[in-house]
Amino acid sequence: MKYTYSSSGVDVTRNDEFTDYIKSIINFPDWVMKEPTGYATILNFTNPPVVLTADGVGSKLLLHIEHQRWNDAAKDLIGMNYNDIICTGAIPKAFVDYLGVHHIDKPHYEFIKSLKEELERLDMALVAGETAEIPSIYTEKDWDVAGFCVGVLQRRIPVESVEFGDVIIGLKASGFHSNGWSLIRKILSDENIDISNLPFDLLAGTKIYKEVPKVFDKVKAIAHVTGGGILRALRRIIKDKGWSISIKLPEYIKWILKYVETEEALKTFNMGYGMILVTDEKNAEEVASECFGDIIGRVDEKREITLF
Repeated sequence: MKYTYSSSGVDVTRNDEFTDYIKSIINFPDWVMKEPTGYATILNFTNPPVVLTADGVGSKLLLHIEHQRWNDAAKDLIGMNYNDIICTGAIPKAFVDYLGVHHIDKPHYEFIKSLKEELERLDMALVAGETAEIPSIYTEKDWDVAGFCVGVLQRRIPVESVEFGDVIIGLKASGFHSNGWSLIRKILSDENIDISNLPFDLLAGTKIYKEVPKVFDKVKAIAHVTGGGILRALRRIIKDKGWSISIKLPEYIKWILKYVETEEALKTFNMGYGMILVTDEKNAEEVASECFGDIIGRVDEKREITLF
């Protein structure tokens, strides 16, 4: 039997419908700059403009708690926000956290210490936060965390300038990052898999693409591969155009494909690349080198992904 994301209780279509509803009832003020990818919001009431986003770790946090992987949990929380911010052409600077718990305990101290240390490595600051003890919502062992990130816009990435023939560059992921974990956890449970026996580190924290700001002036589009997998990431930046790309699958994707159909994986997981860049031919080699990336294809009329 092959697993699906919906069989794990997550319906991406339902999420999209709710997002569309939110967009339909909101009227953006004139100080919100148009940003078509939706990774973060550019607020044009300062000079330079600031960029804002929010995200969490999701159900991967349950495994971090079980295995006491606080540093990787911190990387996941930061990465899900940091990588979204840089897609707009901004440099992340300030971070705020929300921690919801049954009661404050030692793991929360260890997590916050890791969060602060990881932020400092990125020249970011934990400037505020909120910790709420809510025993009527959270169990004694489980808790949740959300992050809010503010960045300073350097250059709005001109995603509308993407054209046929442009080069697509993939930046390798450290693993599954922080998406698709309801499905992964269902597989682990149903198949009785001990993660310590896997030939890779399943809980590795999200790779934070701190090299990307160096090439802001040379790229036309940046996509953080998150919810909806690599297919949604490509659609967010290439829009109505197509792509031909070729991907050498890492070990963790080969493993998940034992349990998930390829089409399901493409719309759920990063397939080995946590960030996608689009640039023109003349800048492709330099961009790939600066960001330690792979040239994986081009923008064209097809929608073709070759896996090997």
